[in-house]
Amino acid sequence: MPDNSLELVEHRKTEKNPAAILFVHGFSGDPTKTWGQFPELLMTEERLNGWDIYSLGYHTGLGLDVLGIWRANPDLDALALLLATRASIPPLARYESLALIAHSMGGLIVQRAVLNNRAFRSRVGFILLFGTPSDGLKKAAFIKFWKPQLKGMSKGGEFISKLRADWTKQFADEPPFLFRSTAGDEDQFVPKESSLLAFPAEQREIIRGDHLSIVKPKEVEDPAVQIVIKALMRDGESVTQDSARLAVEMGRFRKAIDILGDDPKSLDEDGVVQLALALESVGKRKKAIEVLESQGDHPDRTDAKGVLAGRLKRRWLVERRSEDADRALRLYQEGFQTSEKAGRHDQAFYHGINVAFMQLAYRKQEKASQQTAKSVLEHCDAAKEEKWQLATKGEANLVLGNTDTAMHFYQRAATASDVEPRQLDSMFQQGFRVASLVGNEAAADGLEKIFRGGA
Repeated sequence: MPDNSLELVEHRKTEKNPAAILFVHGFSGDPTKTWGQFPELLMTEERLNGWDIYSLGYHTGLGLDVLGIWRANPDLDALALLLATRASIPPLARYESLALIAHSMGGLIVQRAVLNNRAFRSRVGFILLFGTPSDGLKKAAFIKFWKPQLKGMSKGGEFISKLRADWTKQFADEPPFLFRSTAGDEDQFVPKESSLLAFPAEQREIIRGDHLSIVKPKEVEDPAVQIVIKALMRDGESVTQDSARLAVEMGRFRKAIDILGDDPKSLDEDGVVQLALALESVGKRKKAIEVLESQGDHPDRTDAKGVLAGRLKRRWLVERRSEDADRALRLYQEGFQTSEKAGRHDQAFYHGINVAFMQLAYRKQEKASQQTAKSVLEHCDAAKEEKWQLATKGEANLVLGNTDTAMHFYQRAATASDVEPRQLDSMFQQGFRVASLVGNEAAADGLEKIFRGGA
């Protein structure tokens, strides 16, 4: 008999870590036996040191329930509420970000919980499913009368049908957390189609193993462990090695969206900028652009104009559409001119360095870019020293070929006391692009050392 009466198992609990990983087992599973060495293997990964680790247990088993006599295993809706409730009380209540790793039926519980509870959902940064019958099980229909939990997993049944409809309506293909669903290639209990086809291709994974072995890794190099590590490091897109700190920052972006996203047209400039940056940070760049576009053309809103130009610039870097590049450059130039006339040096160096970048990267105008960079440095010198002013000095000096000076300012920007993970990413990526454009290998190596420890 599984010992799932243990409601919460503590694998690693500290007083300081800001984020927690929570394992949720499946039908007839157990908070410790289901996962084998999985939690301990994650604890050996240095990049996950900022995460505490727990396993949630609940009543489930193969024995038939005699309904209405003594007691029965709780149904999936009740277990979803149990999960959200447990996360709202100590010790889980103090964590700013949660990563949910679920097996089999546990993945259905997790999906229902984030759909039902907005407060719980706002703290969830990651959902990683293994062998979850998200589209239901045909075989569950044969004994669903005797087991409410199996009834919930039945393909075409009320629970699964509502779950899929609610997920599509609320999240579509862009959930507000990083999501992955993994299937085992030898899983005879949950068909791969049920695990995967409910979600877009970029959210699917397949690894070798059957229904049980896929969550019982033997070493850190096993695919299941690597999927989790890669996800918690946000697919390697961040230069920071502190994945928990990044997860907390992402949680704050999601809260900003919840607070500001209901009526974007009513927001002032600061609110619009915060909402747009938050949307892009959780992967919703299209929505971020829509929010900025909805504000109309306010000539005095130079910050919002620059943020819109930044979203267009980033889209151009991916999709290479000239209309995006042309408009981004025009918006940056307008913002630069307006800021210079108003004597707003902080806005002027922000817009100006992006004008210099677009002149170099898009127009291929090296001399014009260098002339703009000189003006940018003048505005930097007239502005208050802070992380972005330092990073801009670094980038302007890169454009001008002053490698040592550029590295000096980048080092100071990267070690500023208030710099956030996403800001480090932006500084590194922009600087690395400039170093590549001007063919400065020494600068590229220097940026790697400063931002990635020479990785």
